[in-house]
Amino acid sequence: MIKSLLTTALLAGAIAAPVQAASYYLFDGDSSAAVEIANGVVVNSFSTFGLAYPVAVTSTIWLGGRDNGGSVEYTLAGTATGNTAAGGALITQLLDGTSDGSRNYGVTCCSGQNVVTIANADWSNQQTLFNLSENGTGIAFDTSTGTLFVSGFGGTVMNYALDGTVLGSFGADLVALAYDRASDSLFGWNRNASSLDQYSKSGTLLQSQVVNVGAFGVSNPFGGEIAASAAAVPEPASWALLIAGFGLTGAAMRRRRTASVAA
Repeated sequence: MIKSLLTTALLAGAIAAPVQAASYYLFDGDSSAAVEIANGVVVNSFSTFGLAYPVAVTSTIWLGGRDNGGSVEYTLAGTATGNTAAGGALITQLLDGTSDGSRNYGVTCCSGQNVVTIANADWSNQQTLFNLSENGTGIAFDTSTGTLFVSGFGGTVMNYALDGTVLGSFGADLVALAYDRASDSLFGWNRNASSLDQYSKSGTLLQSQVVNVGAFGVSNPFGGEIAASAAAVPEPASWALLIAGFGLTGAAMRRRRTASVAA
């Protein structure tokens, strides 16, 4: 009985604790603009450089050029650190990027060179990792499985192993794809609805939040990424449920001891 009550209390707390994504960063290289979105609201905006799209976010932001012309590092608040890295001339039309913490991955479109790329953490030494069958619009690295999710203009999100093997797919019209560790789910920008959409990795739409990024100069976004996030902290209501559950467990334990003494 006590074990059952304790389990119920823990499950109630877990279910009632909504997992919030860390900040989602969205980049419009054509407008040299970026926004930071938290809980469906733009909480920060900052200027970038021309045609800056592929992005990697760890403890800082490394933002690369669409045509691999070089990269610039920013703080998470959007201030340039002064660090830069040289690019190259082998990759063009990079629209989005992601990171596994030590290496970056990019995705291209529209140039007859539809590929996933791999590069150093500052976007230097970029090269082709594997070919795609369609134009890519977003890419996200799943830290829980070590695989990549890639969205395309065809309205499909593909899951790939790092050798290019297709592991699965689902339908969703997204760009600027990002993986959120806290919720083990995917976020992406829906250009048609101007919304930030969250999907399970199997393709279930979990939520959709319309965000007015146009007010901050963002009109053609493709680069998107979520900052590395720690495990979610239960909300106050969840703590209350947990405490109540433990209270019930304690009361049951006291009743059991009393019954034992009376016997």
